[in-house]
Amino acid sequence: MRASRAIYSLRRLVQALALNLLASLCLADDDTILLVATPELAGSIFEQTVILVAPHNSGAAMGVILNQPMPGDSAEIYPGDALLRDAGKIHFGGPVDPTVLLYLFRSEEPPEDAVHLFEDVYFSASRELLAQQIQRPREESGLQLFMGYSGWTIGQLQAEILHGSWSTVKATSSHVFGSDRDTLWQVLSGEARDKWI
Repeated sequence: MRASRAIYSLRRLVQALALNLLASLCLADDDTILLVATPELAGSIFEQTVILVAPHNSGAAMGVILNQPMPGDSAEIYPGDALLRDAGKIHFGGPVDPTVLLYLFRSEEPPEDAVHLFEDVYFSASRELLAQQIQRPREESGLQLFMGYSGWTIGQLQAEILHGSWSTVKATSSHVFGSDRDTLWQVLSGEARDKWI
């Protein structure tokens, strides 16, 4: 019993830290972008990825990879977690802290314990809010779950973009919720190329 309380307390602490990190890193909605990997990243963990990113005015940034689903669903990845048993597909959000579970969803009203990204799109790490989102119809919530995240220190992402590792596209709901994840990178690579032609 004591061990399970300690695990619960640790989980709550990690959630609070993740939410504080999200809140401190996210800027206004018009700054949320999609990073589209260029051929410069071939052979890396980010090859052919599309990352939803909210830059911060300090120059740091964080986001999640949209097009790397994990093998297996939530019941297989989190077999002992009753909340996540029926949560569905989990995506690999990035190499930073894979113990953190973040999720992306849509809401007409600003929910508590969530960070607004753009339009009606929010990020959170709160298990209580996740329980509410799981109960909503998926076509309404657009709920997407991510293990870990991608992060850049001050100036690192800007340097990678200047180096040609990433193209950028303004994030829209149709990209995030209406696109086929299997072809998302190809479609956005074409959009990014068209901006330069």
